[in-house]
Formats: sequence, structure tokens, C-alpha cells
Amino acid sequence: MTEADCLAYCYQRGFFWEESGVRLYDILDRVSCWCCKNKNRKELKAIYQFLPQYWERLKELQAQIPMPMKPYSRKGVPYGNVFDLEKVFEQEIQAENSGSSLKGKRRRHEQSR
Repeated sequence: MTEADCLAYCYQRGFFWEESGVRLYDILDRVSCWCCKNKNRKELKAIYQFLPQYWERLKELQAQIPMPMKPYSRKGVPYGNVFDLEKVFEQEIQAENSGSSLKGKRRRHEQSR
């Protein structure tokens, strides 16, 4: 069975791995330790967006540890510590929100023609 088959099997039997009303497998690649340094950037952003209580705990840990949560990506791009990531995620989310509103305005304008 594939990983997707196993997850579907569990869902069919009522196992959903939820936290604060969020299905964890909907936002995370792997449901594992929330503070694992192996969390990828996508998962860290999802924790920031959808599981703020865990993000706050990550910040508390980061404040005590000098080593960054994600020093580098697989491609060698520096990520930085949790506080740096938070700033980047906030900027990305603002850009995504303003971009989607512009797209909506553009679509409405084109439809009115």
C-alpha cells in the first residue's frame, strides 16, 4: 500500500489526526514532532499559519537556542531562525492576500466589459 492508501484507510476508519480543528495531514507532509529541525519550509509556514500555539512554542525554544531552526534549505538558501522565518512568512502572506484581491478585481473588471 502507498502512503496515500494508508492515509485513506485511516480516514475511512475515523482517524484524522486533528489539532485545533485542523487536519494535520492537510497542512503537513508528515505528522511528527512539531519542533523537529527536519520540518521543511512549507510545513513551518503551515505551523505558523494554522497552529499558532505551536509556533509560539517554537519561538520560546528558539529564544533559548542560538542555532537557527532551519539554517539552510536543501539548495543551500539560508532560512534563519524562527523569528526570521516569521517575518518572511508574514510578508509572503500579505503578498498572497494582496495578490489574490488584485486578481479578483481584475476578474470582475474583465467580466464587466
